[in-house]
Amino acid sequence: MAEQKSSPEYAMLPAGTIVKFGKPGDAVAVMKPLINCKSTGTTGLTGGFVDCTTLIDKTKQSISDLPDGQEKTLGFIDDPENVDFAAFLNAAQAREVVQFYVELPNKRTATMILALAGWEMNDIAAPANEVIQIAVKAKQNNLTWGVAAAGGTK
Repeated sequence: MAEQKSSPEYAMLPAGTIVKFGKPGDAVAVMKPLINCKSTGTTGLTGGFVDCTTLIDKTKQSISDLPDGQEKTLGFIDDPENVDFAAFLNAAQAREVVQFYVELPNKRTATMILALAGWEMNDIAAPANEVIQIAVKAKQNNLTWGVAAAGGTK
């Protein structure tokens, strides 16, 4: 039996996370990198519960509802000269549907379809203790979890 690893042997910081976007159905290799991404928001599909209690039941009965994607706020450090980021902001402003890909350093991947709903510049205030940041609003429509092959994706 293999010896169990302790948490410091497998725990990782998200430094080095790869974030990309493209058209729905694009291969990861052709998606555009979003190198200035600061946060991806919560990712997952979770559902609620639907009551199915009948008159004969003596306790409340439920079944799982359809899973729902997350409402996301994607955070970016503003870089108006980055053409890939500008394309993403244009897609958000046009309220387009895009494919979004995240690859974590532990090789876990998430590929999802996002409905983009505009963008806004975060509050600018003095004294300057934050860089200029952009928030893009989105709704996750689906999700495919995976594990990247050895060597990862560039």
